Amino acid sequence: MSIIMLSRTAMYINHRVLPKSCITSQKMFSRSMCITHRVGKTIFKINSSNKISLYSPALCASFTRRYISNDGAPSTNLNNVDINPTTATESIVENIPADVTSTDLSSHIPDAPLPPAPEILDLAAPLAEPTFASLGLGGWTPIGIAQQCLELIHVSCGMPWWATIAIGTICVRSLLFPLVIIQQRNAAVLNNVLPGMQKIQSRITEARSCGDQFEVARSTQELLEYMKTHKCSPFKSMLVPLAQAPIFISFFFGLKRMTNLPVESMTEGGLFWFTNLTVTDPYFLLPIITSATLALTIKLGIDAPRLATMGMIRYAIQGLPLMILPFTINFPCAIVWYWVSTNIISLIQVLFLRVPKVRKYFKIPVSIVHSPKVLEKPKGFKEGFKSSMTNIKLAREMADRQQLDQVQFNKAGRGPIPKTYTYNPMQEKLKISQVVGKKT
Repeated sequence: MSIIMLSRTAMYINHRVLPKSCITSQKMFSRSMCITHRVGKTIFKINSSNKISLYSPALCASFTRRYISNDGAPSTNLNNVDINPTTATESIVENIPADVTSTDLSSHIPDAPLPPAPEILDLAAPLAEPTFASLGLGGWTPIGIAQQCLELIHVSCGMPWWATIAIGTICVRSLLFPLVIIQQRNAAVLNNVLPGMQKIQSRITEARSCGDQFEVARSTQELLEYMKTHKCSPFKSMLVPLAQAPIFISFFFGLKRMTNLPVESMTEGGLFWFTNLTVTDPYFLLPIITSATLALTIKLGIDAPRLATMGMIRYAIQGLPLMILPFTINFPCAIVWYWVSTNIISLIQVLFLRVPKVRKYFKIPVSIVHSPKVLEKPKGFKEGFKSSMTNIKLAREMADRQQLDQVQFNKAGRGPIPKTYTYNPMQEKLKISQVVGKKT
């Protein structure tokens, strides 16, 4: 607050900074000014009030003028009054627009609003959630995008967090459904051509055990041509896992960061016995459901003949549900619930694609049930382990042999010519010619 006295003129300038907690005037400051000039019995007042924003300096500017006399005469326009103000006030009066009339706004000031009732505050408190950006979450990384998608579903639909995670999982799995169709078609074709592939693979194994590298290369090329002819490939079976892996990792770490803060609304956004999604399951039911649904999905999703051709990998796949159980019991409920939602949706997709009419609609070939005589007898765990170790050992020996041949080839080409005879025939021929010459 500053007061300036210029002769018989008093000027009051008040600068007031509004608090940032006021939403309607956030990041704005106001300035008010009052000039009073007395000439005889007449008093002239000029009031100026400015609201200046940091973004628009000309925003919210208002000016009011009043002409007051002691004899109660009505107010008139200040421009019609013949006064000789001081130099300090002339510059202020000249800046006032001429079309502004004198107005008394004191009668138009509304009454102060009533404070909100406590019941309204209690109802609005749960809805006043901070944004993820204010919590340091979100962004344009894969993890941040996953968090933004969950926030969008939670805020737009007004769902609790357990429903938000489930809906987000359904959306992601729906986008991956075309890849599931491609994988099912490829799996059906691989099952139908399995006997021919096993014959070629047996020749490759036999040639590898004999060390015939040429036969191994020829049989491998024959296997590739055989799969190309039938338009199938083992790599197509990996489309869904390869596409789902980065999405699963993004949601996993996104939910982990949300529970580590934690997001306040997630403490009451659960369901049934796991109401708090930021802590582990106290009854270990969610981890058990996760392992059970994963085992059921593997059993129904992978056919037995195709599983038998995977070698040692099939044992790792079958034991995966038990291997993840010790880890899932230590995860927060939000992560395990996302895992359960993913497994349930995968199980529903597998059961849906086992319906004959559905397979016909998506042009998935009918799987042929081969006779056990046509297929190779599946090996047990012990035999399969020995066979895998033998193949690994033979592959390593062939690689070492190939490397040794390359070293010997380079040494023979760059070193001296090796001696491959017991005597020098040129020297023996020279001795014979000398003896014959002496006799003659």
